Amino acid sequence: MAQQNRSWQFDLEEGALDPSRLPRIIIDPYQPLSFRQESDTNFRDTVVTLLIDNSGSMRGRPITVAATCADILARTLERCGVKVELLGFTTRAWKGGLSRENWLQSGKPAAPGRLNDLRHIIYKSADAPWRRARKNLGLMMREGLLKENIDGEALMWAHQRIINRPEERRILMVISDGAPVDDSTLSVNHGAYLDQHLRQVIEWIEKRSPVELCAIGIGHDVTRYYSRAVTIMDAEQLGGTMVEQLAGLFDID
Repeated sequence: MAQQNRSWQFDLEEGALDPSRLPRIIIDPYQPLSFRQESDTNFRDTVVTLLIDNSGSMRGRPITVAATCADILARTLERCGVKVELLGFTTRAWKGGLSRENWLQSGKPAAPGRLNDLRHIIYKSADAPWRRARKNLGLMMREGLLKENIDGEALMWAHQRIINRPEERRILMVISDGAPVDDSTLSVNHGAYLDQHLRQVIEWIEKRSPVELCAIGIGHDVTRYYSRAVTIMDAEQLGGTMVEQLAGLFDID
């Protein structure tokens, strides 16, 4: 879809000789010669970002399947001329890190906001060829990487990266298995703090951004957050669902 940029104009008085019209000349030599000319057509170049939840609850089979599906999808779309970016998000520590220590040293001020250090991972940038980045996906299985998930800020980060891309069409797909959770943050803020922030970010992207946002929930109902979403109950369904979601988006235009 991203590569198709050729078309032909027929029955012209000049240009390249149109071989499909030659039988008319043989049948009737008085028929004028017919020419054709190639022209470019406008097409929508596309980039796809996969933002994968790297929280502790994804440990085991879910994260393995997610990495495998991302690998296959990136390879396939690259062959179709569609650039793909693979991102992950988690936190640097359990139950806070330097953020919490700084808060404690400051005398525990009220309503401190996020109290953990973010870890945002670029497994494959959009401009990096798949063959150079595929080994990075193995990092998802690294022991100790998968911790907590602060979805709102991760979504903002992924959106900022894709919105700066030159492609005309930009698709952001989120893969998650749960609501945003960070014990350190939620212990000193109201219980819906991270949930509300995620909803605000999603609403802004869906209503004001040119980025097309969709989500897949693994055993978790993401339809209560995202307007374009689907929930699967088994990680084994992820590959087919990813393809169906993207196919649905491509069929829109």
